Amino acid sequence: MLTSQEYEDDELLELLRENSQVALKRIYSKYWKRLYLSAYSILREDAAVQDIVQEVLLQLWLRRNEAVIITLKPYLFTSIRYKVLTHIKSAASRKVFLEPGELELLAGKEELNDTLNEDDINNLLDKGISALPDRCRQVFIMSRREYLSNKEIAEKLNITVKAVEAQITLALKQLRISMGEFLFWACIIIPIFYN
Repeated sequence: MLTSQEYEDDELLELLRENSQVALKRIYSKYWKRLYLSAYSILREDAAVQDIVQEVLLQLWLRRNEAVIITLKPYLFTSIRYKVLTHIKSAASRKVFLEPGELELLAGKEELNDTLNEDDINNLLDKGISALPDRCRQVFIMSRREYLSNKEIAEKLNITVKAVEAQITLALKQLRISMGEFLFWACIIIPIFYN
């Protein structure tokens, strides 16, 4: 039997559009752990994260014939970020992540535009990323924009997984310092800021 690693994403998408439950199972086995870790790195709530990942994969199946998915990996990770933001907006999560007033700023584009517009935030994020050391910037972009796993990055750059993890940790630390905590999380969580 072929494993999910033997199928390219476009093949899996094509099979999914043909209503193949096998394709969904292969997508699940290929991406579940990475999606889980992506959401868990922000929420740190096992049950909520499991629910979010299950919801994203269920919606992928339910919308398989109507959703326009050009590339699978970015679609899944963008969906995860959206679901994480939705979870953060909930009353139970609000006090854990955001101070009063910050939720409204994060939740609505109108309020956000009153303080900083989308271009301003993108520019701040790009400026922060460009200020990172070369290797650190390269690893961060491969991880957060190309959605490569730490292992994939290590293989492409011929470095260890530990070195990748150290570079990502350094990048996140420096971006938090340069952007401030709130703007940093806004840029990491909200998909529209990560074009």
